[in-house]
Amino acid sequence: MIGIIGGSGFYFLEENAEEVNVITPYGDVVVQKTRVLEKDVAFIARHGKEHSIPPHKVNYRANIAAFNKIGVDAILGTYAAGIISKYEPGDVIVPDDFIGLLTPATFFDDFSGGMKHIDFSQPYDENLKRLLFAVAKVNDIPVKKGGIIATTAGPRFETKAEIKALKSLGANLVSMTHSYEAALIGELGIPYLAIAVGTNYACGISKERLTSDEVIAHMEKAKDKTITLVQGMIKRIS
Repeated sequence: MIGIIGGSGFYFLEENAEEVNVITPYGDVVVQKTRVLEKDVAFIARHGKEHSIPPHKVNYRANIAAFNKIGVDAILGTYAAGIISKYEPGDVIVPDDFIGLLTPATFFDDFSGGMKHIDFSQPYDENLKRLLFAVAKVNDIPVKKGGIIATTAGPRFETKAEIKALKSLGANLVSMTHSYEAALIGELGIPYLAIAVGTNYACGISKERLTSDEVIAHMEKAKDKTITLVQGMIKRIS
């Protein structure tokens, strides 16, 4: 079963999907279950169907545990990302790595059963990456490489000094949600790929005041491309 995490502007995979309440040790999760192209698919709207859950209130552990409980064996996550360098608003980007130093997320709350330190030298599944670029080529959708996506806690936008610091660490994108999910999925060993959409120039990069409307507008513009990529991936994932 394939799991999809929808971010800003992406709240349904199919309107008629069955909603299932999944109970986990971290809380209950509403999962939309459906079949797409004869494949079983589970979908979670990260921020809720009405975007009522801010990033610092998302129950990341419950969401990922729910996917694991129902047997999801590959996960695609979509993310709105502020642009620090290299990209332009509207770009669809596949990250190569992430920075999550200030956004801790883990399933390992104690080491009573032994130490748990997971290797993250390859946070994203290389086979899923190859499939995505194949789908993008067939559908003539430009997808950029080389994303290094840092995560901040939100819900406020970052300061100019924070963006400058993140850039000095090597980040070219910034998100309020990504590293939480990437870390938890990696701990469970589920193959995972992130798809980011550049939605705005980050604070200090842009000379304008940042607004949520700009973020949602660029996610809406990229929605058809994102859904085409996701559906193409569903078709090809075995």
